[in-house]
Amino acid sequence: MSEDFFYAFITGWAILAIFWLIIVTFILIRKPPKSRLTNNTIAYSIFFFLGLLLIIISIRYYRFVFS
Repeated sequence: MSEDFFYAFITGWAILAIFWLIIVTFILIRKPPKSRLTNNTIAYSIFFFLGLLLIIISIRYYRFVFS
């Protein structure tokens, strides 16, 4: 991965995570009666975003260390 691609990827992933959290927060505030969004689903989605972000950062880190 080149440096520019890596930083663009991290920036895009961060923007996506921010918008996802805004949407989830809005749905939780509204509390629609037929919503299938449970606390479990919210936790899984947050762990998914953070997990992939850590994987992306670790790939970059290990590539830097071992190259």
